[in-house]
Amino acid sequence: MNANAATVAPAPAILRRAGTLDTIVALVRRELWEHRSLWIAALVVQGVLAVLLLIGRINLDLPEQVLTEEQRVAVFTIGQWLAAQPLFITMGIVVAFYLLDCLYAERKDRSILFWKSLPLSDELTVGSKLLVAAVVVPLGAFVLASASDLVFAAIFAGRVHGVISWNTYEWLRTELALLLECVFGVLWYAPIAGALLLFSAWIRRNPILWATLIPLVAPIVERVGLGTHYIWSFEHYRAFGIWQKLLSGPDLFDKSSLHHNLPPVGVVLDTVNLRGAFTDIDLWLGVIAALAMAYAAARVRRYRDDT
Repeated sequence: MNANAATVAPAPAILRRAGTLDTIVALVRRELWEHRSLWIAALVVQGVLAVLLLIGRINLDLPEQVLTEEQRVAVFTIGQWLAAQPLFITMGIVVAFYLLDCLYAERKDRSILFWKSLPLSDELTVGSKLLVAAVVVPLGAFVLASASDLVFAAIFAGRVHGVISWNTYEWLRTELALLLECVFGVLWYAPIAGALLLFSAWIRRNPILWATLIPLVAPIVERVGLGTHYIWSFEHYRAFGIWQKLLSGPDLFDKSSLHHNLPPVGVVLDTVNLRGAFTDIDLWLGVIAALAMAYAAARVRRYRDDT
């Protein structure tokens, strides 16, 4: 038996228990055991940010006059939002590499033979990987970011006095804005996740290379060969389209606003176009495409035999 199979040895005992829910929980635990970067990377990022706040130099471009209570609350919420972005970006990158590797690696090290010997369907196995990427990791990142915000705020308040002020209502509104960012990010980028999962099951060698080259080379080939840029426009739209539809509020990071009326992050909840974003046809077509590609990845996993 290979090393990966030995690593997940406790899982079969759980899988023998009755109930699909227990099986899904066991499969999710398997993914977190085998791909520890899914949670180690998050802890490393937050640990580095905490150290930087503790020992790093803090230089704020703030007006010389004393900040009002409303401005201090706004600075607090903006810091709360900004502190979560490195974690979200890092976990997006980690999840992308995870999706490209999860099905390819089990074929490469032959652990797929062990897992196929268990009473598990390919659809359930592939679905558990998509569940980890689309639900478990984003939700875990949001919870970790929320807890870290409290620690970061305490450190910052201890080092710089009179700049931030605690407001429970605005803290909750900013956390809600971060949660909406996670939800819409997962839904909008779902087809990308499905495509990476399909690449992992389908490509026989170097799925990371193929997943990188195709979106980079295809727009160039189209531009040179046809003189059009439809592929590039589609890729740009799929990368940023949801945020243009969702957000129409004030520019929270305009430096000039620091000298006037700096709004807290939670103000975007008053102007965000939730109805337009949730009812956008492209959003749900992308989700359907992601599910279709995940199903295709399960079928490829079922019938491919690299032995």
